[in-house]
Amino acid sequence: MNQYQVGGSLSQDHPYYVERRADTELYQALKSGQFCYVFNARQMGKSSLMVQVLHQLQQDGVCCGAIDLSRIGSETLTLEQWYKGFAVELWQAFDLLGKVNLKRWWQERFDLSPVQRLGQFIEEILLADVKNEEPSRRQFVLFLDEVDSIRGLDFSLNDFFGLIRACYNRRSLHPEYRRLTFALLGVATPSDLMTDHQRTPFNIGRAIDLCGLQQADAQPLAQGLVGYVHEPSLALQEILIWTGGQPFLMQKVCQLLVEHPVSTQSMTDREHIHQLIQKYMIQTWEFQDEPEHLRTIRDRLLGDHQFTGQLLGLYQQILDDEAVEFDGSREQVELLLSGLVTNQQGQLVVKNPIYQAIFNRNWVRHHLAQLRPYAEFLDSWISSGKSDESYLLRGQTLQDALTWTLGKSLSHEDYQFLGASQDLAKREAQTALKAVEQASQMLATARQRASREVQKRRMGWHWMPGMTLSVAIPVLLLRGLGLLQGLELDLFDQFVRWRPLEPIDRRIVIVEIDEQDITQVGYPMPDRVLAQAIETIQTQKPQVIGLDIYRDLPVEPGHSDLVRVFQSTPNLIGIEKAVGTPVAPPPILAEKQQVGFADQVEDADGTVRRALLSVGDEDTARYSLAVQLALSYLVTKGLALKQLDAAGRRFELGKAIFEKFEPQDGGYINAQAGQSYQILLNFRGSEANFLTIPLRQVLNRQIPADLFHDRIVLIGYTAESVNDRFRTPNNGGWFNSAQPINGVTLHANIVSQIISAALDGRPLIRVWIEPVEWLWVLLGAGVGAAISWSLRSPLKLIIGILLVSSGLVGGGYFALLAGWWIPVVPSLLGLWGTAIVIIIITDKQRDRLQFQRTLALLLDAQRDYPTAGRIAIEYLKLSETKEHQAQIDRQFN
Repeated sequence: MNQYQVGGSLSQDHPYYVERRADTELYQALKSGQFCYVFNARQMGKSSLMVQVLHQLQQDGVCCGAIDLSRIGSETLTLEQWYKGFAVELWQAFDLLGKVNLKRWWQERFDLSPVQRLGQFIEEILLADVKNEEPSRRQFVLFLDEVDSIRGLDFSLNDFFGLIRACYNRRSLHPEYRRLTFALLGVATPSDLMTDHQRTPFNIGRAIDLCGLQQADAQPLAQGLVGYVHEPSLALQEILIWTGGQPFLMQKVCQLLVEHPVSTQSMTDREHIHQLIQKYMIQTWEFQDEPEHLRTIRDRLLGDHQFTGQLLGLYQQILDDEAVEFDGSREQVELLLSGLVTNQQGQLVVKNPIYQAIFNRNWVRHHLAQLRPYAEFLDSWISSGKSDESYLLRGQTLQDALTWTLGKSLSHEDYQFLGASQDLAKREAQTALKAVEQASQMLATARQRASREVQKRRMGWHWMPGMTLSVAIPVLLLRGLGLLQGLELDLFDQFVRWRPLEPIDRRIVIVEIDEQDITQVGYPMPDRVLAQAIETIQTQKPQVIGLDIYRDLPVEPGHSDLVRVFQSTPNLIGIEKAVGTPVAPPPILAEKQQVGFADQVEDADGTVRRALLSVGDEDTARYSLAVQLALSYLVTKGLALKQLDAAGRRFELGKAIFEKFEPQDGGYINAQAGQSYQILLNFRGSEANFLTIPLRQVLNRQIPADLFHDRIVLIGYTAESVNDRFRTPNNGGWFNSAQPINGVTLHANIVSQIISAALDGRPLIRVWIEPVEWLWVLLGAGVGAAISWSLRSPLKLIIGILLVSSGLVGGGYFALLAGWWIPVVPSLLGLWGTAIVIIIITDKQRDRLQFQRTLALLLDAQRDYPTAGRIAIEYLKLSETKEHQAQIDRQFN
């Protein structure tokens, strides 16, 4: 039995292969070295054409290879995998398996891009292989089938097609490339495959037009119909009419005739062919479409939902016999690639009666109706001759339809219908414009009048106490929880930095050990050097000497000298570490009770704001170095420490009253105090605020004769390498990092604070008791409420708040100059908080009253102008809150 092949590529010796003009064109073009591409609809015989031409070229001695790009894959594939897959296909297509180890060759060039590796593979392997062959085998052709499969990739292959173009361009420089020719086949357009028009290979290649079968070409098919029809030539002519020369359909109809030959002499071939096509191809076609052909066309038309409407609309124009000239637009090219239509002398027509019978007007309308949310209205409008405006879309329906069309390509009738609906909406809007303008003016007038009336009203005074408390209490709660402590400490630091420079305290001399001293005498300093320094200082008879250097262990040489100096210097105070990991004092000084601890109190941010004066209870109390030095000095001035209360919290020393720091003092919340006695530090300044001399000048006796006489002398390290440094409020600022001071300078500040307060009356930093601070915060909140209530102008209100805020900050600053730390941050928060709360509540009250008055005025106007009044009320409703909208609805229900 004769067997036609329905679907798939025909072998090169298939008896029913029909040679077309494209066979000759493609063969000659490739033989002459031209790049070629064959783009057409599916099942038009592209692959069969490739098989035939490839065989012809091979017979002529041309080395040929064919790669089906769909074999490489397109899902979950990386760029690297795709290029390597192509190289594998190329390796196999030209039988290079035994000539190169592709895996190793590819891996050795892994530092190159995939496209560069593929280019080297073509040049170094393929072209080199061709050079080694006999002359008759030097030219070769590479066929790339199913090129449209790359459209499913997640990455661009512009570089791949650019490589094909580069192979052509290199012909002028490298003659070997003249032997390389490409042929691309698939269902695509050049723009589908490559977006870079500068490197595209499709403007140097030759497009091969693959037309349907013609009567003269298709005669080989008639041979297989002998014995199955009355007149094979006439039957073939009838098949050509039904199929339009479409190769797949012609093979299928011929196969149907073989399977169902004419059974009676009374039935003509035409009638028999008509019956077979109706029964086995048109009727219930979706179930009988095997191998798949018609469903492929359907899926091509309906696959892209954003583009389907325009494709179906264009096809509907063709079905309605409207002249559609080919202009190369995307939708026309897509319709051609589907295979449903063909380009005849510049006009698009349905390719054959089979397609026209299956994809008919009803099929198009059905699928357009599924696409359009307004299909029923559109059909009725078209049926009325596009004249009945009652079917046009209006209002929200029109807006929904226009929203649906965004990003979609529609048919000509869709745009006509939507345009007519928009024109109608525009006319109706113009008709209502006068009433709308009147309503807008009415609403504006009512609002202006209501605003003037409401502005004269203000919140009653009875609201003020409640508003003040509603803000002050949360602020105090925040402060009590410690959430404002950081801000208060930062502002305190800034006040300290703003203070004017204080004069040098000449009662204190610092002998500093800097980096140059360490270089000369070493670190730690030998006991002999330290003993020499103390002896030199003692010769000028200072009141007291403070040694801010740990000496719990000997540092030879000279330890015996230092012991002798310790024993013979009654006014020398050494140091120990009493808090945390202890460090013992010098034993001799400990026996003589000439020791003070050097520990300091650092806040959570690492800043020293408090002075630790003593630790332990009354029986075991130990005093700091600064206290020991200050008390020893003040005793010579006739001053002694007096306890003022039984609890030991208040002491009198000369002109000063010292009060123990409590955990809630100032801006602190639950600060660590324990059994220690602390005071707030009132810093004098840095090293510049004290007389300072380096150790080397003391050792070399290069000092004024009376520099240390009757003074407090502190000896300590100032070199940064020793890392005895502390952050204080005096250092840094809001916009720069803190610069710490050394420990000996910190001790000098504490000593200076104690003796300056006792002798000169220099203020200590004091704080208010908590109830007074609460009243101060409450006062700030009350002032904010008063300002917000009395000043209606936003500009005046802002100026008033800024002035009062500046006054609070300035008052806090001057209070600190006088020795008082008052709560500024919570007062500011209370001031700002009540001002904002009053503004919000006042605005809400005014908005409510203005709405009520505006609605009343519009209801009065509606009696004289019903339409405009109703529109004005609707406008008012749109601009109001849900609560006011509900009030309007209740008014009309």
